[in-house]
Amino acid sequence: MTTPEDKTNEFLMELEEAINKLEEEKLKNEYLSAQINVHTNSHNIGEKDEVLSILKLFYYNKSTQYDKLIEIFGDEAGEGISIIDETGGIITDMNTINKAKGCVKADVIIKMNKTNKIYTASIKSKNGANPAILNHTPRSAKIFNTGCLNKCMKSIDILMQEYIDKRTQKMIGEDIQLSSLESMKDSTILADVKELLSYFVFDGTGKGDSSCKANSILYYEKNNISFIKCCDVEEKVKYIDSILNSCIISLRDKGMPKTITDNCNPWIFKDCQDNDIIKYKGSLHIRMK
Repeated sequence: MTTPEDKTNEFLMELEEAINKLEEEKLKNEYLSAQINVHTNSHNIGEKDEVLSILKLFYYNKSTQYDKLIEIFGDEAGEGISIIDETGGIITDMNTINKAKGCVKADVIIKMNKTNKIYTASIKSKNGANPAILNHTPRSAKIFNTGCLNKCMKSIDILMQEYIDKRTQKMIGEDIQLSSLESMKDSTILADVKELLSYFVFDGTGKGDSSCKANSILYYEKNNISFIKCCDVEEKVKYIDSILNSCIISLRDKGMPKTITDNCNPWIFKDCQDNDIIKYKGSLHIRMK
């Protein structure tokens, strides 16, 4: 026999279920609205994908789809994650999620609630243009002169000279596979190039060290997210080795200083245009194909 108490409990359960469904629909609508805002802004595909990937992680966590987070991060995401903003606070509103500043290597900060482990991830989109590793940086940049990469300059200069010679002889075009250059067969040059790549992937820009370095990589491809831990030296070396043959190198005019100094000259390729105008291309650019 059904008692009044049973009916009350049944009603409360149904009410709770209805409220949960309303909250789920509200969250879905917020997520859809946030995605639309990203898709309709003026940013390029890579910049949009950076925010879209963070939104997806936020949505998985907010909707307690921890199984989806475990697929990406492993078991330590089993109790959910916290996405941290640049002030160190936990993001609670998906509409406040924005693209990271250009000088910061970590595009998103993620804390695993189960272990309190914090990952500062560099996000790389595979949906648009090839993701950049080193973005239009001339030889006069601080990191090459007074920074930690100064010790690698002899090797990089040799590499750039080979590139310039082959471009001048029209043996290669502007964009070529880094590993196709003969200089890369030299063990010292190879080691220095790997150090350069590691710095620009994890540590900083041409101006110097990032205020928030990356200790992991997050790939976003066709709405799918994959994650690679690079917390220690061994993991970083393994990652750089894995992308080495995918690196495309070029010298371009974008990012060149208004006044070209002698310091820039070892990397300058003089690109003669059809109208007899010379473009001085000396900004090193490296992307992943």
